[in-house]
Amino acid sequence: MPSNRTIEVSSEPRLAPVFLKAVAMSRLRSGTALPRLDVVRRDIRVDADRLAAYAHLTGFPLRNELPSTYLHNLSFPLQVTLFADRSYPYPLTGSVHLSNRITQHRPVLLDEPVTLTVRTANARPHRRGALADVIGEGRVGDDLVWEGVSTYLYRGQQADGTPEPQADEGDAVDGSGALWRLPGDLGRRFADVSGDVNPIHLNPLAAKALGFPTTIAHGAWSMARMLGALENRLPDAYSYDVSFRKPVLIPSTVRFVARRDAGTGQVALALRNHQKGTEHARGTITPLD
Repeated sequence: MPSNRTIEVSSEPRLAPVFLKAVAMSRLRSGTALPRLDVVRRDIRVDADRLAAYAHLTGFPLRNELPSTYLHNLSFPLQVTLFADRSYPYPLTGSVHLSNRITQHRPVLLDEPVTLTVRTANARPHRRGALADVIGEGRVGDDLVWEGVSTYLYRGQQADGTPEPQADEGDAVDGSGALWRLPGDLGRRFADVSGDVNPIHLNPLAAKALGFPTTIAHGAWSMARMLGALENRLPDAYSYDVSFRKPVLIPSTVRFVARRDAGTGQVALALRNHQKGTEHARGTITPLD
């Protein structure tokens, strides 16, 4: 079996031109075989001012530890670099980010250089197309400190196998909770701190062209904001699972709900539209022994 090809990224990619390349490559995609390709950025030194801006927007306190979602934020440009490579079989246009799993094995300190690697795996059929995972790893030296799995749906595409039946997941946690009023410029503000300049988050006309009534919040913002609300109650090692349900239109008001199971220590989370109760995202935080 051939060894993995590696793309070495020496600095953070500028996402606008990489997005444009990935969209342009969408017309050339064919096949279903995922590439044996690693995208690596070594010894990343986090900019404290940029981290502070991210923390302010997502509800994390300023500490000497990186939020686990910030490592996802740093890995996202590597994901887009992977999508833009000619070997990637699925088009970025029309793809949907369905879910994330983050595993923090231990906190990462601000002054620790982190090496991030992303690769793709596990292409499988879905009733609406094909699913594939993007696997991320964060290492400090030889120590694996962080892992991420981002699952994407490629509508109308194909993968070998038979789709799994749709699971009955039940209702997400509900009840009273914190109200967050989201301003109309939230997409632009998060793009400034994350680099994710997808126009559906920035421009109402671009959002409407893709079927949304107006701009929508980044899923990565929702994921981070929910975790940031509980940051002072997180263990050093945990897994964080989030699935995205309905887009968060901006501006809007959302309600954040969290419930802890006293027996297991697991926390169930939900983000809902305040007026309609629409479920935008749900998640669980599971302590690791």
